[in-house]
Amino acid sequence: MRLAFDPRPLRLGGRSRKNGFALVTVIWGIALITLLVVSYASAARLRLQMAFNLAQATQADLIADAAIGRGALMLLSESQQKGAFPPIGGAAARQEEQVVHDGKPKFCFLIDSAVAISIEDENGKVDLNAASQKLLQTLLAGLGLPAREADAAAAGVVAFRSAEAGANAQQIDASEKPFGLKHAPFQTIAELDQVPGVSPLLFKRLSSLVTVHSRNPGVDPKAAPPALFALLLGQPPEDVLSLLAKPFPNALDRTDPRFPREFQGPGLGRVFLIHVEVVLATGQTSVREALLDLRGASGEAFAIKELRRASARYFSTLRGSAKDLNSALSECA
Repeated sequence: MRLAFDPRPLRLGGRSRKNGFALVTVIWGIALITLLVVSYASAARLRLQMAFNLAQATQADLIADAAIGRGALMLLSESQQKGAFPPIGGAAARQEEQVVHDGKPKFCFLIDSAVAISIEDENGKVDLNAASQKLLQTLLAGLGLPAREADAAAAGVVAFRSAEAGANAQQIDASEKPFGLKHAPFQTIAELDQVPGVSPLLFKRLSSLVTVHSRNPGVDPKAAPPALFALLLGQPPEDVLSLLAKPFPNALDRTDPRFPREFQGPGLGRVFLIHVEVVLATGQTSVREALLDLRGASGEAFAIKELRRASARYFSTLRGSAKDLNSALSECA
C-alpha cells in the first residue's frame, strides 16, 4: 500500500505563522505610535508649563519693580517736602522727626498680587567703610561669635578696607578665601564674604545689618534694624537672632538710654534700601531690593546704587488666610 503526501497542511501552517507575525508587527507598531504620541504630549505639556512658569515669574518681577518705583516716588516726595520749608522749626521739622524708615513693612494690593514693601534708612546700619573696629567687634560678638573670633573678623574688615597693608593686616591669614585682602573701600556688602573669618552663615546674618553707603561712623538709633538696635543695647544673641528672623512686630523703645553714645551717629539719611516681596494668586513669588541714593549724580534727583535679589521675610503674611490678608492689606498708595 502506497501513501501519498499532501503538502496542503504544510502550506496552511506556514500561512498561519505569517499571519501571526503580521499581527504582532501591527500590534508593536501601534504600541510604538502610541508611545510616541504620549511622549510628544508629555513634552508639549512640560514646555507649556515651563512657559507658564516663566511668564508668571516675569510678571512677579515686573510687579516688584513697580513696587520699588512706588517706594522711590514716596522717598522723593518726602525729600522735596523737606526742602520746601525752612530746616529749623515749623512743619518741616516736625515731619522730618515723624518720618523714620526702620524697615517696618507695609502690606498692600498691587495688580492682583499681595505685596510687602519696607524701606530702610542705610544710616541705621553699620557702615563697613566707616565703622570703628570696636563697633565691628561689638556687632560680631552680639551675633554670637566668640570674642577671639569676633576680634579677628573685625580686624579682617579693617584690613580689607585699608589702603595700605599695616602690621595687623600682615598677620591676618587670608588663605581660606580665594582672593587676598583688597586694601580698598568696600563697594558692596557682597565683598564681606571675602573677609577672613566671615563664614557663609555669618555673612547671611550680617547682610541686613551692614551697609557701604551711609558714610556714617555710627548708627542712627531710630532707623537701626530691630536686631541691630537690640544687639547694641546688649541683649542676648538668641534675642538678637530672633529679631533677625522676625523683625516686626517688636516692643523696642528707640529712646532707650542703654544705647551706647559712642556708637550713635544720626548722619544725613540720604540712602535707602527698598525691600519688596510679591506673591501672585498662582503662588509665584519675587523678592527684590534696590538701593536708592537721593544725593544723585550729575544733577539728577537720585541714583540707584544696586538692584539685587534677596531673602523673603513676609511670605507667611502674604500667603495667610483671606481674613488675615483683608485686615493687613490695603490698596498701594
